[in-house]
Amino acid sequence: MKKTVKLAFASTLLISAVPTNATTLNIQWLGASTLIFEFGDIQIITDPALGVGEKAYRMADPNENFDLSVGPMVKDHRRMQSLPAITPKEWDFILLSHSHEDHFDQVARRDLDKELPIIAPSADKELLTELGFSKQTLLDWGDTWQVSENGFKVSVTTLPAFHSENPKVLSLLGAGNGYWLEFVKDDYKKTVYWSGDSFITNSVLAALTPLGNIDLFIPHIGAVGVYRPLGKIAMDSNDAMMAIEQLQPERTLPIHHSTYDLFIEPVSVLMDKAVAADVYVDVIAPGAWLMIR
Repeated sequence: MKKTVKLAFASTLLISAVPTNATTLNIQWLGASTLIFEFGDIQIITDPALGVGEKAYRMADPNENFDLSVGPMVKDHRRMQSLPAITPKEWDFILLSHSHEDHFDQVARRDLDKELPIIAPSADKELLTELGFSKQTLLDWGDTWQVSENGFKVSVTTLPAFHSENPKVLSLLGAGNGYWLEFVKDDYKKTVYWSGDSFITNSVLAALTPLGNIDLFIPHIGAVGVYRPLGKIAMDSNDAMMAIEQLQPERTLPIHHSTYDLFIEPVSVLMDKAVAADVYVDVIAPGAWLMIR
């Protein structure tokens, strides 16, 4: 793992960068866990959360005290950052880690083209069918799906994801996926591990080990639920730093922070720890592009 810190909030290069026609994997962060992967003519959007304002989405609030036998109160959540400009007509498919509303919000469910292909956990079949999404690819852990266009190839392999390290809480939160992505064009190959809302458990490590080196690790952070009845249901900075040490990625792009008041721990805490440990971390602003050459 490279031992250089790169904090892109301070980098005008990454904030203003525009994708090129070279063999490059271009990744844009739109906020929350929503990314655009652009590889050649292939565009993928992950976990589309497109609502804005004080009522960006509606979901139970795991950061409040509540009776576990009753469940948390459902409420509106605000988006604290603007949504960058988007071009849905250019997207080839949606990659969904799970269907919690901070990942797949009411605006996305309502407004996205129902013929846009969507790759999702098998557990979300009923919801997607009710919403009218007609082109579903439902994947269980270990499944692989591939797409190619003009020599650019993308493969998606589904990995275990554990939204909590407490088995009882995990059963309440439902199933989700992590994803291993490979981007290949001629002799160009880059690998990405996108964790989804998961802790890096022994089961996750066992699934990752045979896959080889990680060029880009994308952890979901934010310390959601910490100190509340469900407990921590998203990695905090300590979990992320431990994961980086275990996985030894070339680069790390943390997401699932800053966009919503749902996210408890500021990303600056991880930034400070990365600087202290001399670890390579990219933290980019909403709308910024990260280029992987």
